[in-house]
Amino acid sequence: MRALSIRTKLISVVTIILVAGFVATNLLNYQVSRGALRTTILENELPLSSNNVYSAIQADLLRPIFISSLMANDTFLHDWVTEGEVDASRMVRYLTQIRSRYETFTSYFISANSLKYYHFEGVSRTLSETNPEDRWFFEARDSQDPYVVNVDFNYQQNRSITIFINYRVIDENGTFLGITGVGLGLGSVSSLVKRYREQFRRDVYFVDDAGLIRVHADPGMSNKITVFDIEGLGEIANEVLRNQRGSYTYQNQDDKILLTTRYIPELKWHLFIELPESQALKDMQQGFIRNLMIGPVVILITVLLIAYTINIFQRRLEDMAITDKLTNLHNRQHFELMLEQGLARFKRSERPFSLLMMDIDHFKSINDTLGHLAGDEAIRRAGRILRSHARENDVLCRWGGDEFIILAEDCTAEQALRLAEDARHAIHATNFAPGKNIKPVTLSVGITQVIPGDGQDSLIDRADAALYKAKENGRDRIETVLA
Repeated sequence: MRALSIRTKLISVVTIILVAGFVATNLLNYQVSRGALRTTILENELPLSSNNVYSAIQADLLRPIFISSLMANDTFLHDWVTEGEVDASRMVRYLTQIRSRYETFTSYFISANSLKYYHFEGVSRTLSETNPEDRWFFEARDSQDPYVVNVDFNYQQNRSITIFINYRVIDENGTFLGITGVGLGLGSVSSLVKRYREQFRRDVYFVDDAGLIRVHADPGMSNKITVFDIEGLGEIANEVLRNQRGSYTYQNQDDKILLTTRYIPELKWHLFIELPESQALKDMQQGFIRNLMIGPVVILITVLLIAYTINIFQRRLEDMAITDKLTNLHNRQHFELMLEQGLARFKRSERPFSLLMMDIDHFKSINDTLGHLAGDEAIRRAGRILRSHARENDVLCRWGGDEFIILAEDCTAEQALRLAEDARHAIHATNFAPGKNIKPVTLSVGITQVIPGDGQDSLIDRADAALYKAKENGRDRIETVLA
């Protein structure tokens, strides 16, 4: 029981160490990897995404700027305005051709002289400085920039929200002739943003210098809320809008958001690219969960292997502790334990048992004649013979040197005498050194039977006295001492 308790404690300690080590290692690796991944996303992946999105914008949104630039520098347009805007149908055909060739949402020209709004469908109206809806024209006229990007209602096409590229038309003398340009429906721009989100697996939107969200995949956010209204982002919005580009993190109610921004001078908008940290860490979290699921199985297998190994070695150690190395019989330590248990059973049930103490006669002469190796082999052979003649429940041990002892359960002295006679005759009949001229090996045996009041010492002393008596009376014989 004590050995079992020690094994249980050892296996429990090993299990605790394995579990604690596994959990601590995985948590530490997860935390380190999480920080490293966050840094990688903020410093590499999101900026790379912004570069990719910017390249896509150049292919998708900046094309209208190029078209507007071509229109603003078109000699036909310059000549037509200089000649006094004669025959408006020529301008209408020109704008229709531009819209058709470049597949724009709209195309237009506003004259600085007449303030007429020429549209691909005709002359729509005349602008006025007192009309708030026309303020964009006069702001673009007074701007020092070659063009202005404006998101506004398209009054000529069902008041749909449109991104206008308003390009200033300047002749060779530097005279302002008007504003020309093309427009993109905000729906098509939102589709571009949705495509960016699907392509780059990031939330992409555009913000102007005032913080107003101009284009977003969610129509409910475009031109309706500012970045200052977004939980967590509003706290760092001023810093974000001051910088041309940067990487940031902010916390909203649901998640931590990883953000990178870039200013696009062609649009005069800030490009915002966001990635929820939970989404970025999803694969890592799944791997962490898989490790936590696999880990206990590995630990269980490891503990079972350890327990199996410990049990094997424990049994081997126990066998070594109770086994005589030379003969593979039980040793004296084990015999004393068995004798103690036998005495306890005798006190309870008074069922008799006997001790047979045996000694090989003149064993020293075998060592002196044939050598110690032959002597060891003689002891091994004698042990095998005694084992073959002992009963299954008898405890046979090597007592020491060339002496053996048998604890014969449920055996009286008379029954033990018959057992000893068979063993003695078998020893005498065995040739212990074939081819060698030696005397036959003989066995002396002393027998005693347990009596009430016996202890280990008294019982062994009587068996030893009986053996001594057999030696004194000429050896190769059996003597019994009962009291």
